[in-house]
Parts: sequence; C-alpha cells; structure tokens
Amino acid sequence: MTQAKIRLRPTARSLAVKKKNMEIDHFSKSEIEDSLQRIDSIIESKIFEPENSDSPLLRSAFIELLICLRDLMYKTEKYASRVSFDEDIVKNEKISDITDVIKYVRDALCHLDSDNHYLEKGNIKATYNIMRGKGTLVKINDYEQTSEHTDELCFFFGSQRIYFKRHILRTIEEVKSKLLPLIEASS
Repeated sequence: MTQAKIRLRPTARSLAVKKKNMEIDHFSKSEIEDSLQRIDSIIESKIFEPENSDSPLLRSAFIELLICLRDLMYKTEKYASRVSFDEDIVKNEKISDITDVIKYVRDALCHLDSDNHYLEKGNIKATYNIMRGKGTLVKINDYEQTSEHTDELCFFFGSQRIYFKRHILRTIEEVKSKLLPLIEASS
C-alpha cells in the first residue's frame, strides 16, 4: 500500500515537466509583451550611450528597465526556466546568478530603505554609482567597486554590480529566447 502512494506522488522531474508545459494566460502574455516592448524602446532610445551619460532621464530609464526585467525574470522562471548565468557576478549568501542580481538591484532601486544600498549593514552606503570602462570607483578597506571591462557601463548598488552588456542585454536575449516561443505557441 505504501509503495502505491509513493508512485502516485509527483516527482521533482514530473513537476518540472509540468511547469515547462504550463500555458501562459492572456494577462501574463500581455504583460510579457508590454515589458519586452518597453525594454526595447528604452534601449533603442540610446539613453545608455556615452553621449547621454549626463541625461536627467538616465536613472529613470534604468529604473524602468530593471522593473520590467525583474518581472520578466519571474515569468521566465515560472513558465520556462530560470536565467542562471553567473559570469562577472559578485556571489555571496544571497546572490548566486543573474536572476538574484536583477532582483537585488531592482529592490535597491524601488526601496530606498533597503539594505541593498550598503556595503556594510547600516554603516557605509554606496549606491547607484556608475562607471564607464575598466577601473575602481570606490575603495574602502577591503572592499572595491570595480569594473573589469573597458567596453562596459557598470552600475553599483552596495556590494553588487551589474554590467549593461554582459548582464542586462544578455539577460534580455535569454528571456526572449525562452518566452517568445511560448507566447507564439499560445496564440
């Protein structure tokens, strides 16, 4: 009798297969399409190009970009699979991949009282620092806000960094590759 019950329980593998075959409802499909359209519009505006680095709209564009991207990350994990690359990620107990970094940065942007702005909890605040190219922006004791790439735009929030090309643009492409086929299949 016990063996029969064990066979009827869903396994992690069967749940994963069911999750990947989950149909995207009309509202989620609309939200995904809207977020992708907003992201494309923001990037096509060239607000992140060097000639616009003094624009008062740069921060607003970055905030909306990360809000849309965080929502897409959630939906990608729900309907397909997690975006989980970890190159150039500052790993710690809360951060293991790009999905964690995007959530961390989005939380810092949307919650001004978040601990995600601090290098050390309640002690040293270092947030929304931006650097173009390779170098060290801040060095305090053993901590550095450092960009490792000459061709990059890097945003820093507390102990985390997020690169524009290597993280944000790559994530957008991975999200599209996972979600767009599902959206087309549900049409």
